[in-house]
Amino acid sequence: MTVSYPIILAHGIWPFHRVLPFLFDSDNQEKDDRHYFRKIRSLYIQNGIEAFHSRTSWGGELERRAADLRKEILKFTNNFKKYPKVHIIAHSMGGLDARWMIYKYQMAEKVASLTTIGTPHHGSSYADKALRRFGWLISAALKPGLDLRGSLALTRAACRDRNELLRPYEEKNGVLYRTIAGTQSIEHIFAPLKRSYRIIWKEEGENDGLVSLESALWKREYFLKQIDADHLNQIGWWDGGRAMGTTDKRVFDENIQEFYLGLAMSLPN
Repeated sequence: MTVSYPIILAHGIWPFHRVLPFLFDSDNQEKDDRHYFRKIRSLYIQNGIEAFHSRTSWGGELERRAADLRKEILKFTNNFKKYPKVHIIAHSMGGLDARWMIYKYQMAEKVASLTTIGTPHHGSSYADKALRRFGWLISAALKPGLDLRGSLALTRAACRDRNELLRPYEEKNGVLYRTIAGTQSIEHIFAPLKRSYRIIWKEEGENDGLVSLESALWKREYFLKQIDADHLNQIGWWDGGRAMGTTDKRVFDENIQEFYLGLAMSLPN
């Protein structure tokens, strides 16, 4: 299998594999069966595809996360001397980080494609509600050094304004944009996401527990596929019930890996 440029895997906000590092796998190690992107980088490496885990601020502002992503890419590519371009596959807020990075740092000529999975391009009604109720915690958390300001970029108003700003640039910059959305019925949603699922369902309809179908879709012309997966399933994690067309964990692992290989195989050279 030939993929001309390396794949950068961009995580979402509050990546769980960094909360308890002694329980989860580290970035860019051979072993990744407990990484945020579970067994995905190793899958690519085993199939001859260069791939890297990127690392951005855990919960910081979009500006900071975009800057972090750029620094990671410059490191992996040796300032693009080793590789002239990269492909980015981003989950959740990682897609917003990548879009802002491409725009802010004028990196369209260096990013061949951006594939987003479960990214809230139009924001989230759950983020709106949570910030109305608990927004005061963001400034309070800064005092002991915990930055949660990334959540401010997830509201529907913030995404609407940002989409309008980026639209002229993204429509003509030459990057291949592709979006993937996951949806499930509530009985198959990861238990901790059932409350947010209900809130989003009421205001936005079908969703994956954190991001609605319409928000993940972004634009019809970018939409690649809708998959049977909640927000956690989308990065290779089995949480019981049914996902990727099966109730069998072994088959789920096979199906999600086939899905990610298919994404790589369909990338432009």
